[in-house]
Amino acid sequence: MISVKGGEFLMGDFGPLVGEKIPFSINSDDKKLHKVILDDFLMSKYKVTNEDFNIYIKVTNKEKLPLGLGEQFPNLLNNNVSVSVPWQMAKDYCLWLGKESGKKVDLPTEAQWEYAARARGKYMPYATNDGTIVRGKNLPTYDEIDVESDGLSLPVYPIGKYPPNPLGLYDMGLSGAEWTNDWYEADYYAHSPIKNPQGPETGKKKVKRGNIGGDMQYALTMFRQSARPIPVLEGSNYEEDGIAPGYVFRCVVNN
Repeated sequence: MISVKGGEFLMGDFGPLVGEKIPFSINSDDKKLHKVILDDFLMSKYKVTNEDFNIYIKVTNKEKLPLGLGEQFPNLLNNNVSVSVPWQMAKDYCLWLGKESGKKVDLPTEAQWEYAARARGKYMPYATNDGTIVRGKNLPTYDEIDVESDGLSLPVYPIGKYPPNPLGLYDMGLSGAEWTNDWYEADYYAHSPIKNPQGPETGKKKVKRGNIGGDMQYALTMFRQSARPIPVLEGSNYEEDGIAPGYVFRCVVNN
């Protein structure tokens, strides 16, 4: 766990405040810059891996995950690769850690995630060592991604291979889309509370943050996404097919 000292920051697309003064994100749901104040918290240095989750399954006698694409692309199931799970499974894992440790462990809120990714709210477009992306130095090349994902060309790769952000957090937003605790609401920023926002009380989709392939927009530290808690394609059966790789997570410890 990495200690993240709380504080105040402007959450949302800060592009108009820096550089060329234009938005970074093509989204419309992140344009309402709003003040957020967070308490101190701890955040997982790495995403939860297949090895971590398999230990949890063994200890708690949970059912094993469907292999999904792991049958065809076995690198996705390597011990040091982030595990892909539905939202509730991610939540349950964090709560189990809390029960075992006596700490208040949970999924990060959307605000905690962005604040930490931006190294305590700095104007960092990407959660790399310096806020920029240089393939081969702080992000894998396309050829490396191909090898790591068995030719699937998804940016899901072993944890800790590239430099962390200035807080010491690895791969935030860069290797899969991370679940947060919050329900998604497109206009939430317009009425979000200032102190420790928790997201809407209800919803149909959960907020996720990070790149699962395609445009690097998805890796931006302010880029909002959402998915149903069990993100399956229409017509798919989760119990048989699992979910697509890239729905990953890390935990936080709250005061």
